[in-house]
Amino acid sequence: MFDDFIKVNIEELSDNISEIRDCIKKYYPIGLPKEDEKYYLYSGIKELNDIIEKNIVDNEYYKKEWQVGFIEKLKTKLDFQDIRCTTAGFVPNFSGIVMLKNTIESRTELHFYKSLIGDYFTIEILENIHRKEISHPIYGKREISIPERIIVSPVGEYADNFLKVYQSIIEKYSEVKFLPYCFDLYKVNNLEVPYKSDGEEVTIAGAFFQKYSLYNNWITVVGDINYQIDKLK
Repeated sequence: MFDDFIKVNIEELSDNISEIRDCIKKYYPIGLPKEDEKYYLYSGIKELNDIIEKNIVDNEYYKKEWQVGFIEKLKTKLDFQDIRCTTAGFVPNFSGIVMLKNTIESRTELHFYKSLIGDYFTIEILENIHRKEISHPIYGKREISIPERIIVSPVGEYADNFLKVYQSIIEKYSEVKFLPYCFDLYKVNNLEVPYKSDGEEVTIAGAFFQKYSLYNNWITVVGDINYQIDKLK
């Protein structure tokens, strides 16, 4: 369980992860807010838009590369009955979900993401997703779907599922590296990305993936948050 995010300046990121740091700087204009007209004139944003256009907006390419080229093959290769693409919107990643359990009370899903910028992917298992009533400062009481736990490395009951998807991704994308969950806990000062709400703080992982789950203090994180971090150095 983690209570606080760590806020960092981009230049403070260790030289051990210089590729991650430099990739963020390449594609995003650190310090420029999205409402500044110069933001979308930044060369990295233009290049990112071109990458998304090619990989996602071009529906035929998307089907060939991800939907058929990976998801359908994964379904055939592995014993996963319920697996689907979840890539949606103008985002910098492919994504998919494997349904592991689904009951009236809750469900458990394996989420996987392959970034379109840098050679990175990540996997997490959202366990016991259920409805929870929360108090929102603007909207008052409302119900949301949240997991009880986020499993971030191959441990416990779903270790084999995690490893099967992990191995399948690295077999298809030979240069790809796993981005561990610890990078979801570092927020980069003055970093804004086009696919998040204005003013929303962005984590290091958030520069590469638009996830369907975010950490908060009522969710337990299970596993090694630094899983495979040595392979990034």
